[in-house]
Amino acid sequence: MPIEALDHYNICTSDLDRARRFYSDVVGLRDGERPPFGRPGAWMYLGTQAILHISTSRVPESTKRDAFDHVAFRASGLSATREKLDRLGIRHQSFEVPDRNLVQVFFRDPDGAEIELIFSGDEAAAEIAAGGIAVDATRGRDTAPVA
Repeated sequence: MPIEALDHYNICTSDLDRARRFYSDVVGLRDGERPPFGRPGAWMYLGTQAILHISTSRVPESTKRDAFDHVAFRASGLSATREKLDRLGIRHQSFEVPDRNLVQVFFRDPDGAEIELIFSGDEAAAEIAAGGIAVDATRGRDTAPVA
């Protein structure tokens, strides 16, 4: 049974419209076609792939009780991303990946799922060279859910 690719991940929400807006407006996914399942939900696309399925079949609880930690996307536009998150009042934290020219930005969706955006290239390298960014997101990461 060789694994060929990641198809999608699924989150549960208590507010489908809010989740759709968040993943479209903040993360940049496109709300797209979804089969006519028996319960409301949404499929959010990156290009032609529905990488996020949003479900209303289970309402999330406020206390984490599963093994899911976060989902990560490669992204570009580090400064613009931080400005957008600040403008929207979304708490976020940034980290340098040790021994790599990568910057991670962590934040949470309105239902508490953690999102990581990974930035590389000149903008990430410049920020790392300037110093002042925390190193190693495995220690001290604390992003509160969006209000």
